[in-house]
Amino acid sequence: MNSRTSILKKILRGLAGLLFVAVISQANAAEKKIVLKKYPDIKIGFTTANFAKVYPTTAANVRKLLDFASEHGFSFIEIRDGNATLTPAECKALADYARQKHVEVIYAMNVGVLDGNYWEVYSRGIANAGFFDGPKFIRTGANGVEMMADEKKTYWTADEFTRIIQNANQAGNTARMFGLQLLVENAREGLHGDGTATFGSTELFGSKGVNPNVGLQLDVGNFFCTSRVPSTPEAAGAFLAAEVGRVGYTHLKTSKLNKVQPVLDGNQLSFETIFELLQKNGKNYLAIELEPVIAADQAFENHLKSIQYLVSNF
Repeated sequence: MNSRTSILKKILRGLAGLLFVAVISQANAAEKKIVLKKYPDIKIGFTTANFAKVYPTTAANVRKLLDFASEHGFSFIEIRDGNATLTPAECKALADYARQKHVEVIYAMNVGVLDGNYWEVYSRGIANAGFFDGPKFIRTGANGVEMMADEKKTYWTADEFTRIIQNANQAGNTARMFGLQLLVENAREGLHGDGTATFGSTELFGSKGVNPNVGLQLDVGNFFCTSRVPSTPEAAGAFLAAEVGRVGYTHLKTSKLNKVQPVLDGNQLSFETIFELLQKNGKNYLAIELEPVIAADQAFENHLKSIQYLVSNF
């Protein structure tokens, strides 16, 4: 009986040891993040918009993507909740889950500053964004229905620009009251308007543009593949150098021949130029943004290929 008890105790101690090792290994795996050798300060994440065709934004789907992020060493994810349809209770639960997974979260909406439902959506987003650990950004579009209604529209008019400044400043001031930083993304508008009849990204963040409570959610591919007036690498680089202080976080995207690509593989404005400017200025949150695909396995594979490209080259 004593012999059996002794053997049982040894087995239990062995199992306890294995369990301890498993827990420690899991914790270490959660802490092991993707690091670029040349740019070690940069944090690599991804946007859930990459999975829009296979995992639309629901609480259950976001949990799956948090699992993927944690397993593969991503530092954060951008939850793209276009119209702020997640509830505060769901966001609180997701924030708790992300914390367990050692993954930071940035909360983003797609609504444009001039959209008729902007304030309704934004008010819900403010409530949601505050739950998450991370850099405390809240992101919306700069342009919206005014561009979507006319595929040939390239710039904002003077009237639109005035209203964008008013609304964005009010939204930025409100975000600041809640401990958040509003960011708006460069997208369909041209880079340089004439400042009188036409207004673009340069004017939006220029001396007559938004106040300091409105930052830039930079997209390095949109200069070429989304803007209605595709930029040159030189002009895009000059804009980034001038406005890097406004950047909150960046969508890391590959544009080739003015077309977005399904896997990261360079860009018309070189990643080297982008990374150097961002790390030098402490703008270290980079969210991979890829063209969505219709198969989940392919979507995951494209992210892993993109990480392999970054780690191998930078």
